[in-house]
Amino acid sequence: MEKKSKFRRFLTRIGSVRLSQIWDKFRKPFNFCWKAGLAIFAIVFVIQLGEALIDTCKDHLGLTHYYWGDEDLGKNIEIRHFSNNQAATYNKITDERLSPKVRWISCVPERDSLTVFCDKEGKRGYLNVNTGKVVINGQYKHAWHFSEGLAAVVADNGKVGFINYANEMVIPAVYDYVVDYDYIFEDGICVLIDGLTNKYGAIDRQGNMKLPMEYSRIFKGYGESTWYIRKDGKCGLTDSDMNIIFEPEYDNIRSNSSDNNAYLTLNGVKQLVSFDGEVILPFVIDQTWPLKYMVKYHDDMADEYELHPYLVEVMIDYNCHGVMDSRSGKMVIPAIYSDISMISKDLLMAEVDGDEENNVIFTTDGKMLK
Repeated sequence: MEKKSKFRRFLTRIGSVRLSQIWDKFRKPFNFCWKAGLAIFAIVFVIQLGEALIDTCKDHLGLTHYYWGDEDLGKNIEIRHFSNNQAATYNKITDERLSPKVRWISCVPERDSLTVFCDKEGKRGYLNVNTGKVVINGQYKHAWHFSEGLAAVVADNGKVGFINYANEMVIPAVYDYVVDYDYIFEDGICVLIDGLTNKYGAIDRQGNMKLPMEYSRIFKGYGESTWYIRKDGKCGLTDSDMNIIFEPEYDNIRSNSSDNNAYLTLNGVKQLVSFDGEVILPFVIDQTWPLKYMVKYHDDMADEYELHPYLVEVMIDYNCHGVMDSRSGKMVIPAIYSDISMISKDLLMAEVDGDEENNVIFTTDGKMLK
């Protein structure tokens, strides 16, 4: 036992000597790094404190304030912009700053009392335009204005959901976020987009799916209560609550919701139909022109033309042309072409999709030449 104890004391002494040698070797670099780190921390702290004090002084004196960039936000509330790309809200009467300085503050749309701001960390929150003060701290990667009591935000999972004024997620964040797309409610409906398929759908303010994500377009007509829908190149129409009035199976639709009817175009024929399906006008034309053909060509003077005795060019939907027999009122060539002209007394040329190199030739009785 005594030999073993002596051996242990020997090993301990050897270890102490080696540790002491290692410490002597690295003591100076360690002390230097520790003191340098402490000095850097102190310098950074002093610089930040100094910048804050200087910024406060400049702010008070107005030295960094871009007066030309001021924007009215609410009654006696304005957004002031500064040379360091920051902004804050102020009381125009008392000159009191009401919000912390942030990257930007969005001018509120007329529809709501809250507006979006972006803080120095790049997070979005909301402030009240009537008080100029923050009511929802910056916490979202992206956020949109409140519309009809709800605002879309991008949650931590990267999906879009909707919050209320109390910052409660009342519609779960399960919808795709697509850059440069506005998630806004209009008359109780928000149109959403699938990030993978680029197809559109719609929800109501309770989060109920009103239209599935299978439409190429969903939009509201100006001054109309109806919604237009497009699917597989065809047009349809819904009421204000997204109930289908006309399935998307028409070439074009123009709604007249005040009279509960719509102009429906299919295969070159335009009709006026009531929302309950009754045909009011079975044949609608927007404009007509006489058709003429050249009878004599002149090199140095105007060419000579002659009007066709009974054929007229017709147009529907402002870009679809066809030919009608004015004697019977029957369509000779359906109004599905981008232009119509006569190339002789007995032949007509129809232009397809605005392509002059893709023309179709017809006889005056409507037969297509191959």
